[in-house]
Amino acid sequence: MRIPKSESKTVEFKTSFNKDVIETLVAFANTDGGNLYIGVRDDGKVVGVQLAVESETVWINEIKSKTAPTIVPDVDRLAVNGKTVVRLHVPSLPVKPTSVQGRYYLRKGKSNHLMSIAELSDLYLKSASSSWDALACDGTLEDVSLEKVAAFAKRMNPDSPDDPMRVLRKLSLVKEGRPTNACRLVFAADDSSRTLFQTGRFKGGSLIIDSRSFGCDLFGELDGVMDFVMKHLMAGFLITGKPEHDIRHDYPVEAIREIVLNMLVHRDYRNPGGVSLIKIFDDRMEFSNPGGLPDGLTVDDLLSDGYTTQARNPDIAELFRSARLTERYGSGIRRIIDACREHGEVVPEFRDMGTWFRVVLRKISGNSQMKINGGINGGINGGINGGIKRAVADNPGIGVALLSKIVGVSVRTVQRAVADLKCQGVIEHRGSKKTGGYYFKAQA
Repeated sequence: MRIPKSESKTVEFKTSFNKDVIETLVAFANTDGGNLYIGVRDDGKVVGVQLAVESETVWINEIKSKTAPTIVPDVDRLAVNGKTVVRLHVPSLPVKPTSVQGRYYLRKGKSNHLMSIAELSDLYLKSASSSWDALACDGTLEDVSLEKVAAFAKRMNPDSPDDPMRVLRKLSLVKEGRPTNACRLVFAADDSSRTLFQTGRFKGGSLIIDSRSFGCDLFGELDGVMDFVMKHLMAGFLITGKPEHDIRHDYPVEAIREIVLNMLVHRDYRNPGGVSLIKIFDDRMEFSNPGGLPDGLTVDDLLSDGYTTQARNPDIAELFRSARLTERYGSGIRRIIDACREHGEVVPEFRDMGTWFRVVLRKISGNSQMKINGGINGGINGGINGGIKRAVADNPGIGVALLSKIVGVSVRTVQRAVADLKCQGVIEHRGSKKTGGYYFKAQA
């Protein structure tokens, strides 16, 4: 991971952990989120930081104890030129504001700004009404299964789960005696067309050999959809030298689960006629979901890792995170790409279709048609270099092994070609030699 060259609205440098670190994290959380790097001077020079075994744990505990609502940043320890840097990441909180010891901050430019009473009031009101899932629904508490809420409470606190109604009130899932839209969707007592999720296994182009529809609570849909998908995945043994061989599926299960989670969390539920779809073919899986990307956000932004998370349903996202079903905001795309790269035989494609978003997982191992297409495209666009440029454009972060399979030439030939393209300033390699990949540096 590269460290930014300078501070910005979403980047801050500190040489050590202190109270200013917590103030900056609060400012990030109340604004657009951000990354704070400990072990870097204000001018961007990496000086490193000395760490004990439990340093990060001590820092996290201090951050948690001094912020309300509690902030728990993601922590990464980075090695930069032989020196240690710690990155603390916080997203923009779905429910604002948060404070450090009673003081509220916003991020403005490269600095933290102590909020006035008027700014504090405006932020609170904006946060309270910023999303559809936070509004009270047109139903009653009879539409909510308290048994499902109790199961959720046990997930949150296995040793001492809270009373279901108390959980709903603490999480602001009941307003004026009515459940919020998030509450009704996640803990629905009965099936609803608003959450309809259809899955199908196809043979050839259009013959459906198995299908199933789901319209229950969102946690239940996750389990049901994954059960259907797993039923139709091919599995084999991976010879590893261990006493017990690993099971390998024809698609990366981690990527599929992440895609389904994103579909449930980011779907536009305001359209009752929308349906989430999964189509399983012999050579690919297609995932289509109601709701395109937010205004101003592009697929390139998603793939760059440099965008600010904008959850369509922040309350639903928070419930999934609290249930330990998701890890961190805005990291789903990266986990999908990484899972496909580790699998080695599947490449992901992401398509914004206006009011829909689609992800395609496409097999490449032994797929002669893809290799033929890669060769044709390469010939049309300038031989092997053209094929590689197309593959990098379609799959940012791709490695040499997958480039070799897509373009249909040897790994050594790909290595020579990418070296040439790098010299031309067309592509660049990002990340480590083991896990990094190739991206466009300039328009070819």
